[in-house]
This record gives sequence, structure tokens and C-alpha cells, in this order.
Amino acid sequence: MSATAEARHSSDVTALRLDGLWVSRDRPVVRDVSLEIPANAITALLGPNGAGKSSLVLAVGGVLRPTAGRVFAGDRDITRRRPEAIRAAGVAIVPEGRRLLGDLSVEDNLRVATYALGRSDAREGIDYALELFPTLGRRWKASARTLSGGEQQMVVLAQALVSRPKVMLVDELSLGLAPLIVQRLVPTLASVAESGVGVLLIEQFAHVALGLARTAYVIEGGRIRYHGTAAELKSRPELLHSAYLRRESEAGGDG
Repeated sequence: MSATAEARHSSDVTALRLDGLWVSRDRPVVRDVSLEIPANAITALLGPNGAGKSSLVLAVGGVLRPTAGRVFAGDRDITRRRPEAIRAAGVAIVPEGRRLLGDLSVEDNLRVATYALGRSDAREGIDYALELFPTLGRRWKASARTLSGGEQQMVVLAQALVSRPKVMLVDELSLGLAPLIVQRLVPTLASVAESGVGVLLIEQFAHVALGLARTAYVIEGGRIRYHGTAAELKSRPELLHSAYLRRESEAGGDG
């Protein structure tokens, strides 16, 4: 099979599927959401603050417990499983906010992320992460708190990638970063998807996500309001604009 045919076949595989997912945080914040993340591609999830994006990510990762619906990693039902079981199923979460152990070095932050791996897999995972982010090798012994925002985001992405996941959910890649830094991270995320990983990219900046994604969803008020190609959404910006405007006066909170 040619490389092109292999990539096409891989993209037909669903890495993660949500069926009718509901999540509550005192009130319903994710409402009957169904979506699919294919392997070998980036899928964008867009929407204003308070739309339910971060709650959806936390529910998939096992931090929040869905009140209804199912989550499948491939054919495996991971609904309401513990976070470590979800990671073992090949699902990696990059949460919003670059949560690192600031007093630990880059090396130690990555080694912490390999605690559930065998020695050989941990070594291979770290080598893979450093291949993707060579800057981290040069900052190997620096404490996380001394890193720039872009370097910290590299560490967070590397922590997710050391386990060689099948699917990765990235919540707000560009949050707090200069556009030039985002431009440096974008090719790496594309490379990860091209290697066969299914990537869900949650972004406030639509142009960043739609420039990378093949498929896009728009969530507003906890519900999916649009599902189609990223190209179509780029050509019909009023679809996204109207969702943002509807929530503008209620922005903040759950993301």
C-alpha cells in the first residue's frame, strides 16, 4: 500500500467518538454532543467562552463525570473511566492553562508524565517528544517556571505525547502566546496528526484552527451548532460569528 493510500485508510479510522454526551457543573454545560475525531487529521472545536469546550475535554479525560452519553476510544468504551485508564486507552489531554510543576526541571516534568510506562517505552516516548521539540533538549535542566510561555506549552504538549497516544485533545493551544510562537507550534501539531494521531483542537482563534483542521464543529450553549468541513466554515464566517455574538454578553465561566 502506498504512503498516500495508507494515510487515506488511516483517516477513515475513528480515533475518538462522543455519542450524545451530557455534562453538568451545577447545571448542564454540555448538552447531547456527538462528534467524531478521525485518525491522521486535526478536527477543530470552536466556540465562545462558556460554550462548554473545556468541560467536554475534562469529561473525556475522566476529570468530570458525564451524566449521559458515551465516549469511545476506537471501539473501546471509556465512559466514566478513571483518568489513568483513559490515558492507557490512548487518549491524551492537553488542558487549558499550561499546568506544570514549576519547581521541577523540564526533564522531571516529562519523566513524571511517563510514570505509567515501562522503562523502554518511557525512553522512546521522551526521545520522540524531544525530536518534535528540540528546544526542550536545550532547556533540559531548567525549571519549568523559568521557561517562556511558548516553551511551557511545548512541555505540556510533550507530556501528552510521550505516551504515543492515538488521540490528543488540545484545549487552547494559543492561549496567552504571541502569534509568532503559535506559528512555531502549528507545524508540530500538523506533524503529529500526519503520524496517525487524531487531534481535537479547541481554539478561541478560529483562523488558527481552521488553517489546520479538515473538519470543524462549532459549539454554543453546550450544543453543537455546526458540523462540516473547515473549508466551508472559513467560507461562511457568519456561522461562527453568530455563535460568538449569541454568547458575548454571557462570556466567561466554563469555556
